[in-house]
Amino acid sequence: MSGQELSPEEQQERWLEEGKAVVKQQAFLMKRALDNSNLRDGLKYGSNMLCELRTGLLSPKNFYELYIMVADEMRHLEQYFFDEFKRGRRMVELYELVQHAGNIVPRLFLLISVGSVYVRSKEAPARDILKDLVEMCRGVQHPMRGLFLRSYLLQCARDKLPDVGSEFGEDVGDSVDFLMHNFAEMNKLWVRMQHQGPVRDRERREKERLDLRILVGTNLVRLSNLEGVDGPMYKALVLPRILEQVINCKDQIAQQYLMECIIQVFPDEFHLETLSDLLEATQQLQTAVDVKAILVALMRRLAAFATNDPSAIPADIDMLAVFHAHVSKLAESNLPLATFLDLQAELLKFSLGFAPNRLDVVDGLLAACGEALAAAQVTRLDGQAEQACVSLLTSPLHSNPNPLTILDLPHYAGLIGYLALDSRKEVAVLLTRLMRKTGTTLSEAAHMDSLLSFIQPLVKDAVEDEGQTPDEDDEDFEAEQGCVASLIHAVSNPDPAALFQVYFVARKHFGQGGSKRIKYTLPALVFRSLQLAVMLKEREQQEEEAPVSSKKVFAFALDTIKGLAGSEPALALRLFLQGAQAANRSREDKIAYEFVSQAFILYEDDISDSKEQMELVQVSCATLCTLDKLEPEDYDTLITNTTKHAARLLKKPDQCRAVCLCSHLFWNAGVKYDDERSFHDGKRVLDCLQRALKIADVCMQSGMNVSLFIEILNRYIFYFEARNDKITIKYLQGLLDLVKEHLSAMDASPEADAVRAHYKATVAHVRRMQAEAGDTRFDELQL
Repeated sequence: MSGQELSPEEQQERWLEEGKAVVKQQAFLMKRALDNSNLRDGLKYGSNMLCELRTGLLSPKNFYELYIMVADEMRHLEQYFFDEFKRGRRMVELYELVQHAGNIVPRLFLLISVGSVYVRSKEAPARDILKDLVEMCRGVQHPMRGLFLRSYLLQCARDKLPDVGSEFGEDVGDSVDFLMHNFAEMNKLWVRMQHQGPVRDRERREKERLDLRILVGTNLVRLSNLEGVDGPMYKALVLPRILEQVINCKDQIAQQYLMECIIQVFPDEFHLETLSDLLEATQQLQTAVDVKAILVALMRRLAAFATNDPSAIPADIDMLAVFHAHVSKLAESNLPLATFLDLQAELLKFSLGFAPNRLDVVDGLLAACGEALAAAQVTRLDGQAEQACVSLLTSPLHSNPNPLTILDLPHYAGLIGYLALDSRKEVAVLLTRLMRKTGTTLSEAAHMDSLLSFIQPLVKDAVEDEGQTPDEDDEDFEAEQGCVASLIHAVSNPDPAALFQVYFVARKHFGQGGSKRIKYTLPALVFRSLQLAVMLKEREQQEEEAPVSSKKVFAFALDTIKGLAGSEPALALRLFLQGAQAANRSREDKIAYEFVSQAFILYEDDISDSKEQMELVQVSCATLCTLDKLEPEDYDTLITNTTKHAARLLKKPDQCRAVCLCSHLFWNAGVKYDDERSFHDGKRVLDCLQRALKIADVCMQSGMNVSLFIEILNRYIFYFEARNDKITIKYLQGLLDLVKEHLSAMDASPEADAVRAHYKATVAHVRRMQAEAGDTRFDELQL
């Protein structure tokens, strides 16, 4: 296959394999010659091997792979030079010998290898040899070849640089000069790559340059590793020279990478001492450079350093003030609004990272953002600017154990108005969840008012300003409203009047939530207000002075439930019954009566679903059985109404069971007359059971409902045991015979088996009663 038929990737692979094959062959010949002590042939084959690095066909990635292979083979040649030195050969001779190589690329690679051993031999000062080598490398001006040549020089010299405690000299300035010279030349070569070739290949060249950036950055790594470079030297000698190269190259890619490299490789202490210099340099970079990324990297590094070791920050360095002043100066240079907000958000995180209690700084940054937004006449943010604003609002919440402290900052809440609805909800949900997580309590009405105003997107069933209602997931919506409702349970104040005022403010906000929201938020308010009312009543009973009356709080709860009744009648009815139980515990029989009356009115007007009606009748019966503080006359009125509602249920089986259940309302030992007699009305109990029997008989005509008779039988047995004199043995016997008759007519089925099992359990209970000594009333029953 010819080269023209290969894809670019395949052609690159082919050229690389051909180069590797030559390197492998020439390296073998070189090592064989060196093993035979034939230096001349060894240098010849070594030069042939190095000639492969003259290629201009390979991409940087493939050239790097070939370079690594060559550099690995060159170690054998360097070791041979060192062995020659140990055998007594002067390195200066070899140093001059290799300079006779025909081509400059192999000549300089060989020269560097000999120069490495020359430094180790100490026949000449390391400073002079390194200076000579770095100057000689100027002979290669092809960008990629020159970069890899100087990278090889850096690799060979890394452990031979003069430094404190080094055997090759202790003047660290010589190493700084060498590394800075090499860095400057490599940076020039790297930048030059951008301007070679046609414009259409610019994107490819930029990618190739990025692949090679680590070669240039290694110089700075070597500088940072020098023990002799201390803070003063770095500030006076090293950093200014680096920044000079960075600024003067006027290349966006180089400036971006090298500034980030400076931040990453040098110690934090150095950055603190040169903070102003670094920040000033960012103002001189090309406009295309992402200054924000550079500042963010610097802030995050210094914040981590300050957090880990606060004592290491010099007292005379106010990092916050320096960064704030710099960002403000940047804002004056027509900085895009999104970038400005991003920088302020990062500056805020930087501040909170090591000084979370400096809320004055936080508020100052928020104020600056508010001024910038007002000056830009922006009403709604989007994209990157909106994300930055969200970060400005959420970062302080994460760092402070009491989110309400942040909410009290003068310039905090105003920023949320610039966000779209979804983002406002995101901030609001975070605030409520953090309050629950941190156990933050609400004690003042003003706190509740400001909080619910801030999280209004969750509280109020609002439409977005643009006229669009956001799509909401039901599960997310329920979770959001659960967070809002939980705020009521975070309210705490020893003063009942203040507590009541907080509830009053909460209801004002919740009442605007619309039917979709109040079913989640109002129930929590009802329960907490009922709890407060019961507590106030206990104080009143102990003749303690109460700042607000329990009746007023009960009335508040009643009105709150009425507000829910229009949209959620079933839920409101259950809450009315809860209110009745709370009032009953407080011995407020008239208030309890009012709660139940409101429940019945709601039942009659708004509950139409038959299943719901059955459930609510059952709940009403259960509640009325517990209201033992009602006057017997009032109690009688309520239970009579309940029984009427039970008898009017749509489905006959439901009617039967409900009426049967209502019989217990007329046999309530808890309700007492003035003479301490219990509310026991045996006749009306019998009336309920007899009516249930009639309904059950009607049910038998439309289908087999034997189970109803067994349930009624169990009620008869219960009242017979309770010594209701209206329930006689003849009723039990007649019902037993009726059930047996119906059972005999039932066909075999799983339902029939269940009914027979129920009957057997009933009969077994009666037998136990017959077997008990002292009670002979059951003896007459024929089972």
